[in-house]
Amino acid sequence: MQFNKFKLSAVALAIAGFPLVANAALYSVARVDNASASQSAAATAISPDGSEVAVEVLSGPVGLNYSQELPYMVDVEHFINSQDDLYRYCRDYLGYNTCDTWADERWYGIQASGTVCKSDDAEQSCLGGLKKEIDAWSQGFASNSEAILGSAVNPFGAGVASPPAGTVNADSTNVVINSITANGSPVGASSSPYYDAGSYNARAFARRGFINDVELLPPASATGVIPNIGQTNAHGVIEAAGVTITYGSASVANMADVGDEAKAPEDSGLPNLASCQSSVDYSNRACQYFQFANQASVWLTTDEPFVDVNATTVVSSFPSGNTGHDDDTAQASVLGAALLGDDTNKPYLVGYSTYDDNRFYARAVKFAPVADFATCISALQSDAKEAKCWTLQPIEGFEDQRERFSYSMATDTNSTGAIVGIAKYRNSNSGSFSETIFVNENGTTTLLGTGQSELFFSGYNATAAALNTSSELVGKVDIESSRDRERRQRGYIYAHGTANADFDGKHGWLLDDLTNGSGGANQFRIAEAFDIADNGDIAASAFFCDGGYSSTAQNARCDVEEELVAVKLTRLPGGEITPRPVEENVITRSGGGIGMLGLILIGLGGFFRKRK
Repeated sequence: MQFNKFKLSAVALAIAGFPLVANAALYSVARVDNASASQSAAATAISPDGSEVAVEVLSGPVGLNYSQELPYMVDVEHFINSQDDLYRYCRDYLGYNTCDTWADERWYGIQASGTVCKSDDAEQSCLGGLKKEIDAWSQGFASNSEAILGSAVNPFGAGVASPPAGTVNADSTNVVINSITANGSPVGASSSPYYDAGSYNARAFARRGFINDVELLPPASATGVIPNIGQTNAHGVIEAAGVTITYGSASVANMADVGDEAKAPEDSGLPNLASCQSSVDYSNRACQYFQFANQASVWLTTDEPFVDVNATTVVSSFPSGNTGHDDDTAQASVLGAALLGDDTNKPYLVGYSTYDDNRFYARAVKFAPVADFATCISALQSDAKEAKCWTLQPIEGFEDQRERFSYSMATDTNSTGAIVGIAKYRNSNSGSFSETIFVNENGTTTLLGTGQSELFFSGYNATAAALNTSSELVGKVDIESSRDRERRQRGYIYAHGTANADFDGKHGWLLDDLTNGSGGANQFRIAEAFDIADNGDIAASAFFCDGGYSSTAQNARCDVEEELVAVKLTRLPGGEITPRPVEENVITRSGGGIGMLGLILIGLGGFFRKRK
């Protein structure tokens, strides 16, 4: 039921026996966006104390994730540039029987009605889609992803330091907030705005990390075209050794095999991208699509407000500096960080790296701080860029697993030393190419299954979005086991280790069960959780039925237009859990329309994975 708007029928359901339960819930739920009915929204980040929530609003589907260095975690060739490329990814890595529609949606976008666009539709009437970004050169571009933290966040909307020629269009950026600092600063990634030069439209770069409105630059040592159009991405911030450490990724080398014609987008009219490999000319269309090897990186500052600062690579995670071979381009990033125990001077980092220089598949890794970390950081601040303050360590359990998994990545960690992440199976597992959650602790990796929670049945798909200091993990998980198609999913919380007493001794819950009974909660069904604060508050997205669903059942009907909205879930002291029932009646959903973001979020491998 994902990736296209659908309708919900008014099938008569018996709702007797499912009364509302007053004041009995572990969480209250409140909408935190003001998106229009034709848009979709999600709360993508929450501050550590739960006081601030970031919202993302989408107008249409996303072709390639705006805040992901490695497209779909497998495209090290940078070949996904057409509807056919998207179709083949779906066929080979998702196994759906609806891959034509899946690919059309991401390539062409959708109509305002929710109908998937086709090749013969007028492009300007379609919303979202990768083709719109490719065709921006001749047709211009309107923002698809807008970020809000109290007010709109658009760090480069007014322009960039070294712009292309032409008039800037402030409303042409795509902005994603990946996390919020303790003092409320947004951290994330944004594209440059487009500049209208009359005969063409160009942007300075496809993605740059930011804190507040400060641009996080590629390494000062970078050469060639990287200082101008190189990419950076910021996933989060941690304080240690007297400095503020922003972590993510930065470009360190050109993409591999720039002369390969497959790396030029379909319908761009370019034979390849080689004409942009040595010098930047914004009137050269090839520079709009040029890609890079991105390395796990940090930015170091001593105070706020932040100033422009160049990245430094975390560790030599590419053997012998090998950033590419054949068609493959090396990629690595830091996605999470934590101080282990009471040691406030040594942050551990986690993420992924394609450090295997033979086959370049993304592998979950951790970056352990060196013994004399504070001295090393001082050396880095003194421009000793060769100082390596972390050592790369592959996370246990994925050795020689290339034939079993398409990729693995660590998404978050906490002060107890727990590391969480995802491993995607290469072959069909119980009817799907499943993405399974792993937990690594004390050198041992466990793939979560029914032994940990009934949520994790054989062949399930899930995300591991964020982990708080109490080892509470949130994300989304399959709620059905259908084969060969996209499965319905819902937000979950999983208490690793000793189950919190608030959870009635049970480790895993759908968040819908934990909101059941709080005031107004029957207007919402939690689609996906993106972040969790240390006090247990959660940033999420939810299906919204104005006036309430027909019952408290998990699969109750909505008799009006159903939307996808951003919500904050607030932990209630002394709250009780009343699990939602499931209606036995088969519901044919053909009544209300759901926003595009909701459809993207539900599906396998949703595009808005949380980077904390």
